[in-house]
Amino acid sequence: MSDGDPIYDKTLLEPVRRTFSLAVKKYGAKPKAVAWSDKVRQFRRFQIFAGLFALASPRTGFVVNDLGCGYGAMFAAYKGLPEFKNAKYIGYDISPDMLMEAKKQLPDPRATWIQSHIATVEADFTFVSGTYNLNMEADEDLWRIYVEDNLRQLWSKTRVALGFNMLSIHSPKRQKTLYYGDPENFFDFCSEEMNGRVHLVNRLEPAEFVIFVIRQNNL
Repeated sequence: MSDGDPIYDKTLLEPVRRTFSLAVKKYGAKPKAVAWSDKVRQFRRFQIFAGLFALASPRTGFVVNDLGCGYGAMFAAYKGLPEFKNAKYIGYDISPDMLMEAKKQLPDPRATWIQSHIATVEADFTFVSGTYNLNMEADEDLWRIYVEDNLRQLWSKTRVALGFNMLSIHSPKRQKTLYYGDPENFFDFCSEEMNGRVHLVNRLEPAEFVIFVIRQNNL
């Protein structure tokens, strides 16, 4: 997987980029701009990921990669936490309009914003919150391959733990423009492809699932 791969940039990600750019212009820094139904549901995911911070020392600080950061909702949720005082945050997004909104809303020296669909900086934690859900009716097999390649790349930039969430195939409600992953299949994928301990978090089932992958030396 390369940063300039036309399959990802044009066939799959360009429709997503256009959709999010239009949404943030319409809604601004609100959950609807990143296809979340409301702020409460959005914050619940951030809380689940934040449980991993116990694996790092808040005194020495740590670095968080957030792929698909949108207008910076994750950083806004974390920036006031005591354990985040000495942390650094790197938000990645494919939409320049989203990043512009994030910079405007969150002028914090701890935050860096990068236009990219991959992680370019090594971090202690890498989080993907909702980024894999909107696929704009892309071919499901191609999207799954993209997600798997993307997860491999993110793992290569992660020192402590990787966390991501996805809509589940077990969800009672389905929409054509959204991708629904199989939690068991992605659990097996992470177990086989990553040299870490894999945890399937079912706190959001049946609609969604969260997977953590923790490097063995941090257990």
